[in-house]
Amino acid sequence: MSFELPVTGIDGCTFCSIIEGGTEAKWESRPTGDSLVSCFHNRLKWARVMLLIVPTQHLTQHELWSSDVLIDAARLALEMGDKHCGEEGYRAISNFGLQAHQSQPHAHIHIVSGTSKQLQSAVQQSSLDGSELTSVAEYGVDESPFAASIAPKTAMSQRELWSSEQILETSRQALNTAERQSPNGFRLMSNFEPSITSNPGQNQAPGENPASLFLLGGGQLGLYV
Repeated sequence: MSFELPVTGIDGCTFCSIIEGGTEAKWESRPTGDSLVSCFHNRLKWARVMLLIVPTQHLTQHELWSSDVLIDAARLALEMGDKHCGEEGYRAISNFGLQAHQSQPHAHIHIVSGTSKQLQSAVQQSSLDGSELTSVAEYGVDESPFAASIAPKTAMSQRELWSSEQILETSRQALNTAERQSPNGFRLMSNFEPSITSNPGQNQAPGENPASLFLLGGGQLGLYV
């Protein structure tokens, strides 16, 4: 794929500097001796909550989303989203390449408060080749030249997907689809819709909506918020 940003390594990487303590950050989950991922606040203020889930080792986006580290990152993303965005829901987003507005070569997942109206209005168009465990469907999505939903064939909620090893199988299928359909850059996004309950005061965590990982690509994309 041609979307990868130039590899800078630790010496030129802002996120590596934050993890090593050379650059200040507002932490939510500090790296420890055995942790694979950590979380700190994004300096951007485009939404009420903007967090960054990052691997403690320098990985590219592709390396993160194709390795076992994603399982830890997904579980931390779910924990942080629940903690900060329970009543309004949230999005988990990763940008791959300049066409999707990736700015840091160090792998990261954005956790952003509020859900995506772009995905909520998506209209299914056709089925694409999936795998034994995942299905792929092309969608029409506003402001995205190409869009597809990658989902487990076994029915599960978004919470169940992001808290299980199934997220890795789903992400690998998303990367395979991106290689064919959008090799110059793309975005992966999941919505965690706020739960609807008829009992006032009863708190339920978001993400009970059906599991899916959306791939947006095919050309220049808008900003992710």
